[in-house]
Amino acid sequence: MADGEGGGKLKLIIIGVVLLLLIGGGIAVAMIFLNSESSDEGGAATTAAPQTAERQSSGVIENPVFLPIGTFIVNLADGRRYLKTNLELMLTEDSVKLYLEARLSEVKDLIISELQTLNTEQLRDPSEREQLKQRLLSKVESLLPTKDVDWEDPRPIKKVLITEFYLQ
Repeated sequence: MADGEGGGKLKLIIIGVVLLLLIGGGIAVAMIFLNSESSDEGGAATTAAPQTAERQSSGVIENPVFLPIGTFIVNLADGRRYLKTNLELMLTEDSVKLYLEARLSEVKDLIISELQTLNTEQLRDPSEREQLKQRLLSKVESLLPTKDVDWEDPRPIKKVLITEFYLQ
């Protein structure tokens, strides 16, 4: 009977060790996953403060108007990674915001088309990201009418702001 009790204790010990390994492994996987989302080396980059592309203007805009464009998730041209980003526009007037809100589907289409042409290396280079913001600013600006406008500023879109940026 002593052998039977020893075998039962051994089974309990083995089951306990296996359970501890499973729990520890689950915790380790969760920690790795959470760390990869916030680290630059894991391929993800986040921005705490918005990155901006600003058109040269005279002076500071006293009461800027912000238009949230939304979150975009696109596969990159190289097919290995994807980009998740959130964009906003800085405008000079509410009437421009209303105009662009009515055409938000067109704005999003232009942005998605531009983002899908990029590859991972371009997005890792800060100067390339600045050029991207300038291209996005120009593309969105192309939707604005050139005649009979309801706003004072002939170039009312002042900045493209990246408020979230993940590259995986």
